[in-house]
Amino acid sequence: MFNKRIAETTLTGETADRLFSNITAQNAPDQSFLATLRALCYKRLPADESIRLTVLAKNDDLSQAETASPAAYINALIPSEFRVPASSIHNIVLIYTLRQEAGEKMLETVKAHAGADKRYMRNYIGRDDLRVFYAHKLRAMFYTDTAQQNTIIFTDKLELKQFHALQMMIPQYLPRLFQDTPLSQDELHLLKSAGEKSVGEYERLIEEFAKAMDIRSEIIRTKLAGFETAFERIRIAELKNEVSAYREDYEHYLSILRELSRKIEERTYLLAGMECAVGAQAEHSELMEYFMCNKNLSVIQVVGTAVEFVVHGYADIYDEEAFAMYVENHNGYMYARIHSSITCNQMEKLYRAIFSEGKYRLRMCAAYTADMRNGLKAFSHYEFPAESKTYLPNPHIQHYGCIGSYAGRFQEYMKHKDYIGAIDQAVVSARNLNFYDSAVIAAFSHDLSCSDIRCIERSDGTLLTPPEAIKELE
Repeated sequence: MFNKRIAETTLTGETADRLFSNITAQNAPDQSFLATLRALCYKRLPADESIRLTVLAKNDDLSQAETASPAAYINALIPSEFRVPASSIHNIVLIYTLRQEAGEKMLETVKAHAGADKRYMRNYIGRDDLRVFYAHKLRAMFYTDTAQQNTIIFTDKLELKQFHALQMMIPQYLPRLFQDTPLSQDELHLLKSAGEKSVGEYERLIEEFAKAMDIRSEIIRTKLAGFETAFERIRIAELKNEVSAYREDYEHYLSILRELSRKIEERTYLLAGMECAVGAQAEHSELMEYFMCNKNLSVIQVVGTAVEFVVHGYADIYDEEAFAMYVENHNGYMYARIHSSITCNQMEKLYRAIFSEGKYRLRMCAAYTADMRNGLKAFSHYEFPAESKTYLPNPHIQHYGCIGSYAGRFQEYMKHKDYIGAIDQAVVSARNLNFYDSAVIAAFSHDLSCSDIRCIERSDGTLLTPPEAIKELE
């Protein structure tokens, strides 16, 4: 069990955080546990599920632990989100005490009152196999829920070497993910290295896993290679022609030799600098990395200085006060064009389930072209690709091709060559609904109520059509 703190690995850097946004850690002593989780689980974890490592340090003293009732103590010890976790989240929760005497009391209370045959945490089963395995390393109790996707670990203390050693049993904490995919020899060696005294083998193995991962498809790399320097390459061609023209003028007009010589020198140096810059950036760029890591963006085609792409997301940017103001008005534009088979009351329930109650999330998409020379434009009446079949087109964009103030913000980012910030304006506009705009919302109510697209997402990730969602609410 090594004591060295792992501050950074390739699997926990900024780029990895964007790619593995569904595998996260909170309050962990170092980055090793998160790196190991990502190495083992990224291929095993379904796209609509997530893994979260949470480390909770309790500072209660012995008197507080002794005077509290079992109900009050356990409720304060274990947050409700872990007692009954969401079905789409896999949790590993480490709960330890900062005071050893209180830690002993914590373990006694949990053992006496928590577990399948006890009063609290009845959906969790005690793991004596794990307790015995770690007995010579630390005093701890382990509980795994009946769904086999959440494990809570209680320990009276948590030193760095113990935190590292706990990684050795990750497959036992998340058995549902590993039941159909046994560990490879490389994965076994990685887990074993977390329990060794020296950190060297672990660091070498975790970086080998990082190298072996194909972080994103070559499709985006191929289509966006050199896109960020497209404008500069066009200008290079123009500069080459200018240099030629000035050289011809130099031969024919000796009277202006000095001026033409200055222009040749100026543009030649500019050309050389831009060619070097293009050569350094042509194969890889921040913009390419952004598209590679953002799974909600699909590149359709790249032509010259323009890239055509589709944004996928949720309708989660809107004015809540405007929604609350208009949703109750069944004579207003939110109900003006709904399908004849759907009542206003049914439509109101669907609206509220999506925009105020959080029972469902609405998937939306929009198509854009971002041109380095001419700005950002949205496509109306766009024929979306097959990968967008579970997304409802944003009505403001699909019907009217309007992106409002986002076009101006795009230009501001482009002035500073912030291509990622510029593209992000399209991502934001695709998720926006303006409940003050009567024309847009009337079109939206019609599209939503008449749609047979499975664009309504339950909390567990399954999809429904709007009529199916209305039926389920009824």
